[in-house]
Amino acid sequence: MGAEQPKQFLPLSGEPIVMRTLRRMSEGVEKYLTDCSRNVDGIVENRMYVDNCVHKLILVLPQAYIPLWRELCEKHAFHLPHEIVPGGATRFHSVKNGLAAYPDAEIVLVHDGVRPFVDDAAIARVIAGAHEYGAAVPAVPVVDSLRRMTGSDGESVSADRSAYRAVQTPQGFQGNLLRAAYARPYDERFTDDASVVEASGLLPRGVVLTEGSPANIKITTPVDWAVAEVLLKTEFPGGAELPVT
Repeated sequence: MGAEQPKQFLPLSGEPIVMRTLRRMSEGVEKYLTDCSRNVDGIVENRMYVDNCVHKLILVLPQAYIPLWRELCEKHAFHLPHEIVPGGATRFHSVKNGLAAYPDAEIVLVHDGVRPFVDDAAIARVIAGAHEYGAAVPAVPVVDSLRRMTGSDGESVSADRSAYRAVQTPQGFQGNLLRAAYARPYDERFTDDASVVEASGLLPRGVVLTEGSPANIKITTPVDWAVAEVLLKTEFPGGAELPVT
């Protein structure tokens, strides 16, 4: 993003991005558990309606920025219950630290702090998929043409984009499975939680893909930021699906 501070703290229509992300995730999970969202009805089957089922938010942040986060919470009167955990040197180590903070979780969702537009239906599909299959990852079709590099001088060949999907978050897992996968040593080839689980060999059938959403963007560039400001002006936050043209 080219900013002086991590992008999750940058203001989106006056409020830090990660605050919007935490609120959206909390709302989406709560709606799934309480069956009170029209955007979830009919989306998934075999939902877990347990009277005593609770969810907990774990926010993993760089240690040096935790004081700033506390200041921002005071400034914006952000009182959504959550636990703060110091991150690690890589995403792998940060997720591992987060897992240790809630060792009894039966289902774990790992979400990017800069994806504030995930909708209720995407969250519901991931929870249901993780519960049934062990691991579930939201994904969307690739819309750009793809080419595979065949040499160091720019040589390439076309690739069939229908065989590929662009992966999003939250990525959902059965807690015991994810904790066992993260007990393995770090490998620089790990790019997300699904790759860690795959490498563990604990899920022979592979990671199940669920339907994601085009609006579930990851805000990493100034262009993404501009798109996010437009999304805030739509009917989106609350879970409505945006039209795809």
